[in-house]
Amino acid sequence: MKKFLAVGVFTLLVSTACTNLNDKSNVSVKQTALISDKLITSPNDDRDYLTMTLDNGIEVILVSDSSIEKSAAALSVGVGMLQDPMMQQGMAHYLEHMLFLGTERFPQTNGYSDFMSENGGAHNAYTWLDITNYMFKVNNDAYDEALERFSDFFKAPKLYPEYIDKERNAVNAEWSMRKESDYSGQYKLARNMLGEHPANRFIIGNTQTLSDKKDSNLHKETVDFYNRYYSANIMKVAMISNESLAEMASKANKHFSTIKNKNIAKPEVNTKIDFTKLAKKRVHYKSNEDVKQLKIDFTIENNQDQFAVKPNYFITYLISNEMQGSPAQVLKKQGLISQLAAYSSVDVYGNYGTLLVDIELTDKGMKNRETVVATVMQYINLIKREGIDSKYFDEIRTSLNNQFLFLEKGDEFRYVSNLAGSMQDYPINHAINAPYYYAKFDKEAIERVLEQLTSEHLRVWYISKDEPTDSALHFYDGQYKITDITEQEIESWKIPSQFALELPSVNKLLPEQFAIKTTPEQASKGVQKVFDEPGLTIWHAPSERFMHQPKGNLDIYINSPEPMTNIKADVALSVWSDLFAIAQSRLQTEANVAGMSLRLSQNIGLVLNVSGFTDKQPQLLSQAMQNLKLSVTQEEFEQALDRYRRAIINQGQQRPMNQVFGKYSSLVKSGSYDPNLLLKTAQNLSLNEFNIIQNQLLKQNQVRVFGFGNYSQSDLEAVAKVIKQALPNRLRVTEYTKVKYWQPKEGETFVWQEDIDMADVALIDVLVHPKPGFIQKAAARVLVRHLRNHIFDTLRTQEQLAYMVGATSASIDEYSALAIYIQTPVEDVQSMQQRFDSYKKEYGKVLAALDNEIFLQLKNASIVSLKETPKNLSDEISPLINDWYKENFDYDSKDKLVAALEEVTIADVKAFYQQTMLNDNASRLNVQMRGHKFKNKPFAQLPNQTKLSSIEDFYRRIAYQH
Repeated sequence: MKKFLAVGVFTLLVSTACTNLNDKSNVSVKQTALISDKLITSPNDDRDYLTMTLDNGIEVILVSDSSIEKSAAALSVGVGMLQDPMMQQGMAHYLEHMLFLGTERFPQTNGYSDFMSENGGAHNAYTWLDITNYMFKVNNDAYDEALERFSDFFKAPKLYPEYIDKERNAVNAEWSMRKESDYSGQYKLARNMLGEHPANRFIIGNTQTLSDKKDSNLHKETVDFYNRYYSANIMKVAMISNESLAEMASKANKHFSTIKNKNIAKPEVNTKIDFTKLAKKRVHYKSNEDVKQLKIDFTIENNQDQFAVKPNYFITYLISNEMQGSPAQVLKKQGLISQLAAYSSVDVYGNYGTLLVDIELTDKGMKNRETVVATVMQYINLIKREGIDSKYFDEIRTSLNNQFLFLEKGDEFRYVSNLAGSMQDYPINHAINAPYYYAKFDKEAIERVLEQLTSEHLRVWYISKDEPTDSALHFYDGQYKITDITEQEIESWKIPSQFALELPSVNKLLPEQFAIKTTPEQASKGVQKVFDEPGLTIWHAPSERFMHQPKGNLDIYINSPEPMTNIKADVALSVWSDLFAIAQSRLQTEANVAGMSLRLSQNIGLVLNVSGFTDKQPQLLSQAMQNLKLSVTQEEFEQALDRYRRAIINQGQQRPMNQVFGKYSSLVKSGSYDPNLLLKTAQNLSLNEFNIIQNQLLKQNQVRVFGFGNYSQSDLEAVAKVIKQALPNRLRVTEYTKVKYWQPKEGETFVWQEDIDMADVALIDVLVHPKPGFIQKAAARVLVRHLRNHIFDTLRTQEQLAYMVGATSASIDEYSALAIYIQTPVEDVQSMQQRFDSYKKEYGKVLAALDNEIFLQLKNASIVSLKETPKNLSDEISPLINDWYKENFDYDSKDKLVAALEEVTIADVKAFYQQTMLNDNASRLNVQMRGHKFKNKPFAQLPNQTKLSSIEDFYRRIAYQH
């Protein structure tokens, strides 16, 4: 039974956010009555909790879970980018970087990261407007020392002057990685429009803003910022471990109570926005990606203190609905939009936030944008008149209650990070349940937000590659033009809509019962084949660890060999999944509210996934399967092809590192096609051909189903019946088709060289061990724990070549490879490859000197990580379903890897490196992406390389594993 203890529990009565509401004090009084006097946890959570306040004012949440193999902690500081000195913009983010580079007790710059690598750890931090949050997780037996090292960040960081320039370059590389992002550019422009508000500043920082200036020394300002704001009384700590609460409380006091309390007031932002200058504006933003987007953006007062009555959630719930008469439904029916979503972010500008309606337009919608805006505004007016109804509160509360009732555990690292962040935003006793807590229907709170959803708080964003511009952003690759919205257009929003707008009807998919349908005896048998007919086979595995969860996951795999050899089928299946999502958007929205999900995705054929609460899954599955075959108009088909083409083109606007990994992934397995061929095929694909491919897939296939979780035999037989009814006229059962993987051969070196539209260079160098097998996979897994930390410290921390640099082990089916990668804004491809080649030899010497004690730590860390107990249903199903797709019906891949790890020796690890990175004859795949900043610099040329001209060229040159 779960136990609960509280030490020093108190209730935070008033939010720190400032608003303009005249009756703010009354609001706060009302909200106070809804605050719990004890920590609220999910009934599904069997862990022990303790809240406490240390003598120096730090609030702490402790979580004891005897089942976990790794412990974690996070510490958040209630200061962020809004407090940056104007002369050193980016300071809060920069300081976050500096804290990792040694402390008085642990002065080595790489000491913390080395310790984490050797003890199965992970660590990170993030900075936002009003928070800086640091977190780690580590093997249980290393927890005390990890806390000692971690807590020293906040007592005595070295803040070495000699690392000032190095970390400036790291921050600069991070900015360079983001400066071409449309999202980053739009957010910067949105803040620029705030005038004198503190959110209007360059929050990430670069070498220009973070530098010595007249009357502003960077190192001094860094130390001053730390000394001023890093105070215990605005810090929050979350800890989770397998230890008892008493042991954890002792550790919390030992490590965190000596952090200095400077008794500072938590920083607040009180600056008012001048809405006469901000609102009634139309923003034309020229995007780098090929998008057709419209945003209806209301700037609203931060009302985070009203989390218990959720007025923003209530409103966005109504706007986002996909039922008859909703904006999404009527505008899709008119062919004007493909997607509409509404959401709120209450603190995106500190004491102000946004309530945003985000819309993806069609070509027809691009020509009728004012109509789209008018329809949404008219629907908001409908909500104001008729929509503030308690029946929607009941529906939302039921949905949120169900989610919280069966809330699943997650990774410890993310959990403590989220808790430490939540403790800055909400009263401590609601740090866990705040997103799910809907205490009562508050009509006045909803009205206060609706009063702000007017033209006086509105900016309308038109976003596409073809927008008119007259200005350019500073520090970001964005161009724009701002115009006024006319009073005539604003007045038009007050007249009745030309469409039949309606408020949503009742959701019929909310679960009504949570019956458990499996037994421990069934679970102990593992995966079983429970239905087998020609062309349709169903496997089922009850959950062993989460049998009490009334949830399940179905993968219905309509397998067909066509997309592996027929590029038209490949394109058609992608278009099919897109059109299905639009056609079934109402069903998907209802399902999401009800705690389920529905998704059709492309594989070697199609996969229909249904997951979540199992009570109403039969109705959901039946409707989905009945509508699997699509009947679309020529206009709908052309709109889908346009979205497909733009998605392919926009791959070229991804971060260079993403492009490198994407290209590598497409090369090493069968079934990929070059983007230019996909675009050409999409251009020529007809609706008639699409319909033929639909019929072919539905009549010539093999259907396999993997059910995991809360299903009875009769449930699964009903699934079979639904599938057979939806696919009644099968002509041929096809052979099951799997992805094939590249067969590496010694002596071959393949090189992919590509110019990209982004600025930076990205590079991945992959070398494959000549022998397949699990012992090689194990050796690579241990080796990369050491290598990735060393290469990061060398190329990033010491040499400042990049923000994103590392190493990874890669499985190419039965074979194992070692890869090093980088995205750099400062080196061309040839120079970077030369540095990679010299680094490999340098690291070879470091590895040769590795002692057995460190090796055993790395090995143990790998074993512990792999053997971690599943935290949730998704963790539990993952190794099973991966083997299922590969037809490994022994479901033992994970067990074999664990066994190999237990046998691997330090000699195996060193030999693996010799046979890959230091082996001139190793099979090698090298992918080079050259950004436009380096277009006049050469690509790297490798010894005996074969330069690839296309994916098809690679396929012609290689063999596949059997």
